[in-house]
Amino acid sequence: MKDIQTFDALLIKNGYNRISLMNQETPLVHLRHLSKELDTEIFIKRDDLSELGTGGNKLRKLEFLLAEAKSQRANRIITVGARQSNHARLTAITAKMMGFEVDLVLKNSVPLDTESYQLNGNLVLDNIVDANIHEIPNDGTASTFISNLAKHYASEGETVYIIPVGGSNTIGGLGYARAAYQIENQASELGLDFQHIALASGSGGTHAGLVAGYLIMEKKMFIHAYNVQHEREPLLRETHDITNQILDIFHLKNQFASLNDYLLSNEYVGEAYGIPNEETLKTIKHLAKTEGIILDPVYTGKAFTGLVHDIKKGKFPKGKPILFIHTGGTAGVFAYSNWF
Repeated sequence: MKDIQTFDALLIKNGYNRISLMNQETPLVHLRHLSKELDTEIFIKRDDLSELGTGGNKLRKLEFLLAEAKSQRANRIITVGARQSNHARLTAITAKMMGFEVDLVLKNSVPLDTESYQLNGNLVLDNIVDANIHEIPNDGTASTFISNLAKHYASEGETVYIIPVGGSNTIGGLGYARAAYQIENQASELGLDFQHIALASGSGGTHAGLVAGYLIMEKKMFIHAYNVQHEREPLLRETHDITNQILDIFHLKNQFASLNDYLLSNEYVGEAYGIPNEETLKTIKHLAKTEGIILDPVYTGKAFTGLVHDIKKGKFPKGKPILFIHTGGTAGVFAYSNWF
């Protein structure tokens, strides 16, 4: 399936609708200084510059997720994430725009008690749109809490739509299956032919969507994901499951024979989720100084650190351009003011 119009038409035929939250293509930019420094042509897909809510990759997922919520006549959205969740911020902003009430279940997943982490960053934007915030401990009780919250609203006659962490399920994954077509169109306009894409992965939906998208369009693409969590196997399984479920919609079989066919690195996680190390902070500062692009300490900072180190280690073929997906997180930087 070579064109995005056919992709969209087949989804609609199968009952998967989309609302437009991204009216403009996000830029695909050449990192000129860093490319020269590393003797490798590096480009970056600026999904951090999408037009709503300070931008980020979750808008692509929310285009499909909120469309499904509308089709189910929901009036309230519940989602879950860490206290400084970029996904929660964009869900709150876009859902409010669409007329939903919004509940954010925010886990204390990161062991930081600084004032900036607790009160600044994404939390400010969540509060600006009057999202209902429920703070819970990171003790495995989130599913039960969400279930009880949904039952409470249902008992009051409301219709609740629950979005999983990161918007990462089959519906959300369609956003990046579709993004693969946009990437290819932009690359073609620039005279580029990418064979390698790098990105951060926390819940698997973006990674899975891209894998599925390129399998659907029948193009060989090596998609290198950098895990930001310590546990690798659960993320691999989730990525694999979402990929398969997207391909099922198109009546296609996954060509990945095993979980190990997914390129998912755990080398740059650092101490813990949400805790940047010195290398990550150094990378963030260096890209800001050389290219004027701001990475975040939780996702893109770690992933871009991994990309730079892997280029230096010779893990990418010489002479081939590489595309990095900037998934956003700019607002979250302000929660880490004491780290810079």
